[in-house]
Amino acid sequence: MLRVATALLFVVGLTLGAILHVGPTGPGVGGAARSASVWMALPDKNGVVTPVLAAPTTTPADAPPPDAALPGTPVGPSRSASTTAPSDPPTAADRVSAAMARISYPWRQLGYRIVFMGPEPTLWGRTSQRSMSMIEIYVRPDESVDMLAHVIAHEIGHAVDLVYGNDQRRSLWFEMRGISPRSWFACSMCQDFSTPAGDFAETFAYWQLGDFSRSQLAPAPTPAELSQLATFFAPAS
Repeated sequence: MLRVATALLFVVGLTLGAILHVGPTGPGVGGAARSASVWMALPDKNGVVTPVLAAPTTTPADAPPPDAALPGTPVGPSRSASTTAPSDPPTAADRVSAAMARISYPWRQLGYRIVFMGPEPTLWGRTSQRSMSMIEIYVRPDESVDMLAHVIAHEIGHAVDLVYGNDQRRSLWFEMRGISPRSWFACSMCQDFSTPAGDFAETFAYWQLGDFSRSQLAPAPTPAELSQLATFFAPAS
């Protein structure tokens, strides 16, 4: 979730004919294919922009973490939490720029690129496995800057976990968050907020924005707890 500035590439209104496979909210994988219009992309740390989307891959629950495919972030908050406010920019592109301006984390160092797309009925966003290194954000016409910034931060949190996370770090995360040990990633298209990976991503978003946490495993951390948890968001020293 970093600043947009001149690195922002607009491909407004360009329909690439890519096919995005999505599934319904809840357990299960796959779903009906639909054409996707990619209208904005941010390059990775090498300046690479890849606006053509590949179908997100799925992996079993306990697949090796470095290439694990994360569940998409499903629609969860109430409509009032996502509806644009009078002070929000009127266009989606301007709201994306405003949301990205709230992100201070150097996400390009992760090697991921962010692609903004039109709305997907059942998902806010999705983070691919490391071999694909792509974050997809599905922007809704009435989505507020606040909600959009949180979704972006959440998905970057998933990327942070995929790049820096390991068994030792995740065991310590369980201990510090008071979560009983369980499968970290659960299954593709399962409820993200009920997984440890989702708790990590929501905590990351809370750390970035100080707004709210939708984790169903633990409450939002206190300032003291957050200062300790922030060490998980950087490479091991």
